[in-house]
Amino acid sequence: MGNVNNMPFLWGSATASYQCEGAWNEDGKGLGEWDFFNHTSNKNINHVDGDVSCDFYHRYEEDIRMMKEGGQNTYRFSLSWSRIIPTGIGEVNEEGIDFYNRVIDCCLENGIEPNVTLFHYDLPFTLACKGGWLNNDMAEWFCKYAKICFERFGDRVKIWATVNEPHFYSYCVNMLGNYPPNRSLDVQSYMQFQYNLMRASALAVRAYRQMGYDGIIGAVHDGGVVELDPATEHPDDVFRYADFFANRMILAPALQGQLPPEMDEILEKLGVSLYRSPNDVEEFRDGKVDFIGLNVYCREYVTDWHGGELAVSANNKGGSSKKVEGKCIAPLFESARDSNVPRNKWGREILPSCMYSTIMDVHERYGAPRIFITENGHGAYEQPDADGMIHDDDRIELLGQFIEHMMRAKRDGARVEGYYLWSTMDLYSWINGYEKRYGLVHIDFENNLERTPKKSWYWYRDLISKYQEQEG
Repeated sequence: MGNVNNMPFLWGSATASYQCEGAWNEDGKGLGEWDFFNHTSNKNINHVDGDVSCDFYHRYEEDIRMMKEGGQNTYRFSLSWSRIIPTGIGEVNEEGIDFYNRVIDCCLENGIEPNVTLFHYDLPFTLACKGGWLNNDMAEWFCKYAKICFERFGDRVKIWATVNEPHFYSYCVNMLGNYPPNRSLDVQSYMQFQYNLMRASALAVRAYRQMGYDGIIGAVHDGGVVELDPATEHPDDVFRYADFFANRMILAPALQGQLPPEMDEILEKLGVSLYRSPNDVEEFRDGKVDFIGLNVYCREYVTDWHGGELAVSANNKGGSSKKVEGKCIAPLFESARDSNVPRNKWGREILPSCMYSTIMDVHERYGAPRIFITENGHGAYEQPDADGMIHDDDRIELLGQFIEHMMRAKRDGARVEGYYLWSTMDLYSWINGYEKRYGLVHIDFENNLERTPKKSWYWYRDLISKYQEQEG
């Protein structure tokens, strides 16, 4: 890539370690929290796991070659902490290091810029048993792990992200209760989780800079701009409350180097307090990111709280359920329903214009930071035709609209420097399993994990070529 301050626009796709690697117990890898959960918990409602998934661990060369053939010049992937340090703390597993060295080298040999996330949901089980991200020591443990990764891979990896979606991860673990260890409606843990994740991110950012590497380091947020129902009676308060709940605990530390100034006031309304590090003012100040990654799928559409009890909802059953995404965060705000916006089979709004509004919200309110769209995708049920082709026209149409809105934001001054389509190939979709597919490449899970490019793979290849020609 050369100079990280003078990059071409990056066009790529993304995966995460647990979701694609497989090889869950091979070559010295330690037990992960998701391994334990999927093997033992009745909360694994779809009764599937990532033990094999699409077996990227053994087939990464084929997958990276297909990225290159599809015109991609970058690949976003995450490292498995338990593959590198099996118990989370202590001895390094050299076979895990060797695997990621092979992946990184294969990317570079194919002209693919690696964009590496240190933590994407898959905590080592040993650390989960110590309280996981509710343990305030996690930030220091994470920083030690991060420094090992920088030392082993930092000569070739020039784009790093600390943590993936600390807000959504915290929400699923502590509010929805569908990610391990499955706490439900626990606002206290939800806030403490985010605090500890963002403190870990800040320590890793500071360490990266102190170690003198010439790359860039950021964090990845599930960017969901807050928009208000027109009937909202207290718009200023509702926006402030919902934005704090969905965005501010991540974006303020990452981009402004401080906890949100409104935090104490809103936590008091929620009946929550935080256990804080005595040095966190300096830690967050020194841990501002070089860029923010935004995973853009939908917005936060809200209105006034109407007196209901604390409640949250999501649909992990897809077409067999009528549940929609939403929340009532007493006594602050609640989700609204926009009858003009369609929803997908998992109850989520389909509104590509939220790409533009999310980017511009971050651009205008946080000092025009560097932005990568680190995830954007469309999950669907899919079946190949008689020739083995997936005609995913809905994905092509929707993602084309998302990308048009992204490029409009770029033209309007936002510093958008890359786009990563979720996902590189069909993979394990967390609690949703394998029926919900996002990939550019179809994986035949019943036939030796055979790879077949979908119609969207060819579309994305041609779209990349078009924009690169325009860029000159």
